[in-house]
Amino acid sequence: MHLSSRLKKHRVFKWLQTRPEVGPENTNDILQPSSINASTEPREDSEDVTTPAESEDLWAKARQRLAEDKKMSLILEEASRIVEESGLKIGSNGAADYQQLHISLDARVEELKQKELVIQIDDHYIKVREQLVRAIRNVLVLKDLVTAAASASPPVAIICAGMTVSLILFIRAADQEESLLEGLEQTSGLIPRLRMTEDLYLNSDAKVADDFMEKFKEGLVSLYCQVLEFQARSLCFLRKNAFSRMTRNMVNDKWNESIDRIMTQETEVQKFTRLFDTAEGKQDRERISQDFEKAFEKHRLQQTTSYQYEKAKRFVQLLNVCPYVDRKDRIDNRVPGTCEWFTNHTYFQEWSQTDSSGLLWVSADPGCGKSVLSKYLVDGVLPSSRKRTVCYFFFRDDYPDQRRSINALASILRQLFLAQPLLISDSVLKQHDEDGEKLIESFHALWNIFKSVTASSDSNEIICVVDALDECQEDERKQLMEAITDLYPRKKDNQKLKFLLTSRPYDRIREDFRELQDQMPTIHLSGDGEVESKAISREIALVIAKRVGDISIRKHLEQHEQQFLLEKLTEIKSRTYLWVALTLDYIQALDGFSKGNVRETLHNIPRTVYDAYDKILTKSKDHSKARRLLHIVLAAERPLSVEELSLAMALKREDQSLDDIQESMEPANRFKSTLRNICGLMLVVVDNKVYLLHQTVKEFLIQKLSGPVDLLSTGNWMHSLPVTESNKVLAEICTWYLDIASREPSLDVLLNYSAVYWANHFRKASFCPQDRMTILADRLCIPESKLFDTWARIYKSRQLEFFSMKPARLSIPASFGLEAVVQHLLKDCSVEVDIQDLEYGRTPLLWASANGHDTVISLLLETGKVDPSFKDSEWGRTPLSWASANGHDAVVSLLLETGEVDLNFKDSEWGRTPLSWASGNGHDAVVSLLLETGNVDLESKDSDGRTPLSWAAAKGHDAVVRLLLETRNVDLESKDSDGRNALSWAAGEGCDTIVRLLLETRKVDLESKDSDSRNALLWATRGGHDTIVRLLLETGKVDLESKDSNGRDALSWAARRGHDTIVRLLLETRKVDLESKDSDGRDALLWAARGGHDTIVRLLLETGKVDLESKNSNSRNALSWAARGGYDTIVRLLLETGKVDLESKDSNGLDVLSWATRGGYDNIVRLLLETRKVDLESKDPSDRDVLL
Repeated sequence: MHLSSRLKKHRVFKWLQTRPEVGPENTNDILQPSSINASTEPREDSEDVTTPAESEDLWAKARQRLAEDKKMSLILEEASRIVEESGLKIGSNGAADYQQLHISLDARVEELKQKELVIQIDDHYIKVREQLVRAIRNVLVLKDLVTAAASASPPVAIICAGMTVSLILFIRAADQEESLLEGLEQTSGLIPRLRMTEDLYLNSDAKVADDFMEKFKEGLVSLYCQVLEFQARSLCFLRKNAFSRMTRNMVNDKWNESIDRIMTQETEVQKFTRLFDTAEGKQDRERISQDFEKAFEKHRLQQTTSYQYEKAKRFVQLLNVCPYVDRKDRIDNRVPGTCEWFTNHTYFQEWSQTDSSGLLWVSADPGCGKSVLSKYLVDGVLPSSRKRTVCYFFFRDDYPDQRRSINALASILRQLFLAQPLLISDSVLKQHDEDGEKLIESFHALWNIFKSVTASSDSNEIICVVDALDECQEDERKQLMEAITDLYPRKKDNQKLKFLLTSRPYDRIREDFRELQDQMPTIHLSGDGEVESKAISREIALVIAKRVGDISIRKHLEQHEQQFLLEKLTEIKSRTYLWVALTLDYIQALDGFSKGNVRETLHNIPRTVYDAYDKILTKSKDHSKARRLLHIVLAAERPLSVEELSLAMALKREDQSLDDIQESMEPANRFKSTLRNICGLMLVVVDNKVYLLHQTVKEFLIQKLSGPVDLLSTGNWMHSLPVTESNKVLAEICTWYLDIASREPSLDVLLNYSAVYWANHFRKASFCPQDRMTILADRLCIPESKLFDTWARIYKSRQLEFFSMKPARLSIPASFGLEAVVQHLLKDCSVEVDIQDLEYGRTPLLWASANGHDTVISLLLETGKVDPSFKDSEWGRTPLSWASANGHDAVVSLLLETGEVDLNFKDSEWGRTPLSWASGNGHDAVVSLLLETGNVDLESKDSDGRTPLSWAAAKGHDAVVRLLLETRNVDLESKDSDGRNALSWAAGEGCDTIVRLLLETRKVDLESKDSDSRNALLWATRGGHDTIVRLLLETGKVDLESKDSNGRDALSWAARRGHDTIVRLLLETRKVDLESKDSDGRDALLWAARGGHDTIVRLLLETGKVDLESKNSNSRNALSWAARGGYDTIVRLLLETGKVDLESKDSNGLDVLSWATRGGYDNIVRLLLETRKVDLESKDPSDRDVLL
C-alpha cells in the first residue's frame, strides 16, 4: 500500500491535516456548535477512518477495571461529580454528549488561556511559572484532540475535562503541591502520545501474533488505569471538600510515586512498539510525531492563567489606598537654581551614591521647603530607572488617609511592585489569598512583605522618600520608625535599600531615631553652619528675585521700584520659603501700586509666617464669614469640594427646602472668588477641592487653651478657633442638611458627606441634652424612620465597621457615642436600656463598648439596668471581649470596676478570652489592666489551642510579649493544635524582637517541633527571616540537620525559597550537610537549580563539596532541572565545573538536551552543543531525534 494511502488510516493524522489552524483569532471558532455538528457528518473518505465504535475502547476497559475496586470506585464517582460541576454531564456508563462536551471545554479552557506568558498590570509585566504554562499547553492540545468529532473515546473526553478542572483548581489552591503540578503536566502531555500510539500500532499492517497484540493491549490498559487513577485522585485532592478530606488518607499525596509508576508503565509499552518497526511504519511514526510536535508548538509560550493574572492585579489594586501621585503633584515645583545646596551636600552625595543601604534624615522648620525638596528629589534627582526604583509617600495632616503609616507602606509597596513586578512572588500572593482585604489593615503583615521583597536577590536598588513624618499619626509614626530602626542595623550586605525621611526637628521624632543616631546622617534645611546658611540664603534670594520679577511685569513696576522691593525683602533675616510666598502674595494682592504705598507696605511687611497669617485674615472683608468658613475647613473629615463648601456656607437653621438653600448659595465659579475675598491666601482650590494653604495655617488657627473665645473679635486670629466649635458648626450643617434631604430626594450635593460624618461632628461638639441640635440628632437615630433611612443606607455602604440597619432605640446613639442624645433618651423611662438590635443581637452597652465610648458606658452603667456580661447572638462576645479586642482601655477599666464581668469568658465563635483578643491585637494598655486584676488565665487556649502569648508572638506585638513574660507565669512551651509554640510563631512570622525576648528567657526549647516536624529554625528559614536565623545560630544550640516531615532541613528550605543570605549564614557555620536529601531525594543544589536561584547555586558550588550528580527519585540531577526550567545562567555555572554528566537520563529516559529542546530554550541548547560532549543522535523515549 502506498504511504499516502496508509496514512489515511490514522485518525490522528487525518485530524491534524484537516482541522483549521488554531491561533488567537480563530481558537473559539472550532468549538462552535455548528462546526461540531458538521464534523460528525460522514466525509467522502470516511470509509478509511476507524471510529471508536469500530474498535475496542481500551480507555473504557481501563475505567471499568478500576471501578471493580470499591475504594477506587468511590474516588472515580467523586471525580465524575466534580467534573459534572464544571458543566459536563456524564452518563452512567461514562459517556458524554459531544456537543455539550465541546461547549463545556470551551468555557473551562478559556479560564486557562491568555495571549502571552506574562501577566500585565498597566505597563508592567509579571512572569508566571513555566511548568504550569506547559501543563496548560498540553491541555489545549488535548482539547483540540477530543474536539475532533470521533477521535476520542468518552473516558478520554472526560479526562480532558478533568485535566482542565484540575489545573483551574490547582491555580486557585492556596497550598499548591509542586509534585502534583508535575504530574498534571506529565499526564496531560502523555495522553496525546498514547492516542498516537493506538493509531499507529493497533491498526498497523505489521504481522504479529494474536497473543503479542493482546499483551500490547493489556500493557496499554494498565497504563490507562494508572492515568485515570491519577486524574481522579488529583481532582479529589484539589477539590478539598468533605469527600476529598475523607479520601485524603487514600490519596496520601504520594504524587511522585504515582508519576513514577505511570512513566515506568509507559516504558514497558514502548518496548512493544519497537517491535512494530517496519520501514514504512517508521516513516509514519516520524511524520505523525512531527505533526504532534507542531500541535504542541502551536500553543507553546502563548498561554497562562487568567486567574493568576487576576490575583496579581487584585493585589496591586488593593494596595492603591490613596491618590499618592496626585497628592505629590499638588506640591509646588522648585524655582530653578534652588535645592542645589542640598543635592551637593556631602551627606546626600554619600547616601545617594553608595552601593549599600543607607538612611538619611532631613529636618526642617515649618515653611523651609522640605516637601518641595522631596518632590524635586523624586521627580528630578532620583528618578526610577532600570536599575533603581524610587518610591515615595507624602504625609499630610489635611488628608485622613495620608496621616497613616500603613497607607504609606501600602503605597510604597504598590510603586515597588509596579516598577519591579517580578517581586510579586507566590508567597506574596498566598499572603493576599489568606488575608484578603484585611491585609492592608495589618502594618505587621505589609512590613514583612516589604522586608522579604526588598531582601530578594531579584530586587534592584530601592529608594524610599518619605516626607513630613511629623504629620503622621503619632502611634503609627512610632510603629514605622521602630520598624525602620530595627531594619537598618541588620541590613543585608548585598541589599540596596535606602530611606530618605523628612520631618520637623521635633524632639519626639529625634527620640524615635535614638538607636540610629550614630549611623544616621542628618541634614537641617535651615543650615548647620555658615557656609550652608549662606547657600540657603542665596537660593531664597533666587525665589524672591523670580517672584518680584513676575509681580513687576504684572503690576508694571518701574525699575527703581522693583530694585527697592528686592532690597527691602532681602534685608529681612530668618526668611523661609513659606514666608517669601506669603509676603509676596500679600504684596501682589495690594490695591493700587504707587511708589508711596509700596514704601508703606514694605515698612509693614510681616516678619514671621504667623504675622503674615494674621495680616491676611485681619484684612478680610467679612470676619464672621471668614471664621465660619475656616471652622468648616478645619473640622472637615475630608477635603470638601467647592460645591459642598458653597452649600455649607449658605445653609441656615431656618431653611426648610432646596429652594431656601439656593436663595443664598453661590455657583461654584463665583464661590471661588468669594473664598479669596473672605480668607485671602489662607485657602487654596486644587482639583475643585478646598484646602488650607499649609499645615502651619491649622496650627496657627486652632485654639490650644480652654476658655471662651470672642468669635466676633476683629483681631488676634492666632489660636482663636476651638476644635469643639468647629465641629459644632459642621454638626449643625450636616444634621440640618439631612433633615431637608429626607424631604427633598433631589438634594445630593452634601448628602454623602453628611450621612457618613454627621455623628462624628456631633460627638466632638459636646452638645448638651437640652440643645435643639440634640433633639434633631435623636430624630436621626429613630429606627425605620424616613430620616434614619436617608443617611443610614449611605453610611452602611461606605463604612467598614459593623452597623445595624435594624437597631434598637438606643443602639445608634450608643454606637456613635452621642452622649447628649443618650442622656436625653435615658430621661424617658419607657426606653429599654438593655434591648438587643435585630441584626447582630447587641445591646447598647455592647455597641458602646465595641466602639470605645466610655462616657456613654458610664451613663448606661449608672442606670443599673444593663448586664455587663451580656453576650451578642452573632459571635457570643461580651462587652469586655469587644472593648479588649479593639483596645479601648478606658471602657475596659469601667467594666472591670463593675465586678460583674467574667475575665476568662470565651466567645462561642473562636473560643478566645478578652486577654487573648487584646494580646493578639497588640493593645498593651488593655493587657496591663487585665493582668493587674490577678484573675486572668494566662494559659487559656482558644479553639485552635492558641494562648495569649502565642497570638502576641505571631502578630509581632513585642510590648504585649514583654508584659506577659514579666508575669513569669506563662508557659513558653505551650503548643497549639498544630504543635506550634510562641517561638515557632515569632520565627515564622519574622518577629525578630520577640524572638530576642524569648531567647533572653533561656527557657525556650529551640528544637521544639510542630506537627510537621518543623522547629523555629526551619520556620525562620522557610520565611526568609535572616535576622532570626542569625539570632538562632548565635545561641549555638540549634540542630542544623533537623528535618521536617518532608525530610527538608534548613539549607534545603533556604535553597528552595531562594534565600541566599540565609544560605550564606548556614554555610558559614560549616556544620550543614550539603548532601542531605529530602523524602523525594532532592538536596540543596537540586532545589536551587530547580528554582532558578543562580546566586545560591554559585554559593554551593564554591564550597566544592556538592555532588553534581545527585539525583532525586525521578533520577533527575541539577543540570536536568536547570535545563528544564530554562535557567541558562545555572546551566553555564554547572557546565563550567567540568564535572557534570551530559548523558545522564532520568526515569523518563530524558537527558539534559531533551529537556532543553522540549522547553524551546535555544540558549541552553547552544551552551550544551558548545561543550561538544552531547550526543547529537540522542533520542527521546519515543525514539525520536531530540534535535529534530
